[in-house]
Amino acid sequence: LAIILLFHTRNNTIWYQSNLSSPHCLGLVDHQHLSTATMTILLRILITTAFLSVPSFSLISTQTSPEIRIAVIPEDLPDIQDCRRSAYKNKKVLLNSAISFCNADQIQREGYLCVIARERTSPFRVIGTADLNTRTKVVNNVYVREEVRKQGIGRLLMEGVEDALEKPTTLKLTVYSSNTPAVNLYKKLGFTTPGIYGGLSALSSAISFNFLLEMEKELV
Repeated sequence: LAIILLFHTRNNTIWYQSNLSSPHCLGLVDHQHLSTATMTILLRILITTAFLSVPSFSLISTQTSPEIRIAVIPEDLPDIQDCRRSAYKNKKVLLNSAISFCNADQIQREGYLCVIARERTSPFRVIGTADLNTRTKVVNNVYVREEVRKQGIGRLLMEGVEDALEKPTTLKLTVYSSNTPAVNLYKKLGFTTPGIYGGLSALSSAISFNFLLEMEKELV
């Protein structure tokens, strides 16, 4: 995106206009007596103002939203495994549950599907996953690569899970109360903590205990 600035004087007033904005007036000045240094400062102010006056202009392009879809097994399996292994890249010894997570054993069984987030540009990595038990309507293994977190990918994955379900139904999940980012996300998405779990959620916010919470959301 190129921005062109045009400067001219009229009635002892310096005016400027960019190709993205209407004319702007710097003010009433005797430009004929301005020093070169002062004029340089004024021009810098004008250029900065011209950039700020364009609401849609950004020096940083926004990242392309990832593709959200149900994984095709076994074609997508290697990329899913690569994504999940990034969670333990600095670990030499893993528990059996972590090994099973990295190998994506669960989604290779009948009755499960996996919603993935895949980059639309090279290297086209899988950057997030979420497993769904289509019989119990329980979602788990919601994971996003560390380097792309806080970009709304977790929300997109959960929305993809909801889209994969026939309605009406109740979507369920479990999450540790200490996982504050995940708990907050699920609450924003409309999940609630039924029965005793609501009390545990309130208790965990007051004390340092870590509880396994069950959350659910009615889908209509």
